[in-house]
Amino acid sequence: MQKLKRNDSGVWVLVATSCDFSHPDANICCTGVGKINAAIAARHIIDTENPRLILSLGSVSSGAFEFGQIINPTGWVQRDMNLCEFLGPKYVTPMSGDEQIIKYGMRDDKYPNAVCGSGDTWIKDMSEEIWNCVDIDGFAIAVVCRAADVPFISYKFVTDGKSCKVSPDEWSELADQSRESLHWIYDEIMDDEDE
Repeated sequence: MQKLKRNDSGVWVLVATSCDFSHPDANICCTGVGKINAAIAARHIIDTENPRLILSLGSVSSGAFEFGQIINPTGWVQRDMNLCEFLGPKYVTPMSGDEQIIKYGMRDDKYPNAVCGSGDTWIKDMSEEIWNCVDIDGFAIAVVCRAADVPFISYKFVTDGKSCKVSPDEWSELADQSRESLHWIYDEIMDDEDE
């Protein structure tokens, strides 16, 4: 985890790596890859910085949205939790009391809404699932923010959309376009905060 505090706005951006987002004016926490790292980092920012807003920015794959689109997920699924044979429904942490889709996050009507399936595995076939995009860490950040009652919003850049299939090797080439779009989103949010 790497934490870069650059202002006293109380707005913190959580991203997996600095490749995802590197705005020079933003408070940024690079969580590291994976749900566990994301959860630890989100809790650390909440405990040490008392944020008034956490932004989860990054990229997703999707069969429902177009390549290059920015989406605003507010539904979260832990797609690699499957203990239904033993302890409960698919995608639900046993004994959590949660539904399959956890609804948490602020809605921005300027961008399409999404249900994001988070997991520490790479998947390509989403045709029969309850989500319409996938990432690695969004679920963990949303659940930690919900537990702490911290305002949270997520924006994701679609790197592998319904009109474009990108291989893992090609994905790294899209980092600049994704980062530029997410910087624009951050500036838009901070401008709205100043009004």
